[in-house]
Amino acid sequence: MIGTLLSGSAFAQQTHSFDVKIGQRIKFRDMGGPNVELIVNGVDQFDISVTVIDYEHMRFVRTNGSYGYQQPGVTNKQFKIADRGGTQIFHRGDCSVYYVPDMNTRMNHAKVEVKVGL
Repeated sequence: MIGTLLSGSAFAQQTHSFDVKIGQRIKFRDMGGPNVELIVNGVDQFDISVTVIDYEHMRFVRTNGSYGYQQPGVTNKQFKIADRGGTQIFHRGDCSVYYVPDMNTRMNHAKVEVKVGL
């Protein structure tokens, strides 16, 4: 019975691996994740810089007149690259995103893994 539960939960998680061009958007909603987009701004030897555009947490922006509109939350973050394995660059609920250093990644690209599910 426990083996069935463990194997059932293993199938619930999906991993998507991308060779993303620097500046390209990754849409988590297309993979069953939150309505969030992630942009890899740059990768160097020690750091990875990303921008997260969060459409689930909109904020009200006032204009010059009495009208306003909602704008997605935009966050810029920089992460130290882990010595081993992937570096988590986003997490919400059952969606986690990792930068994975890979010597086979093309110039101006980054390898990113998106895990959605339990």
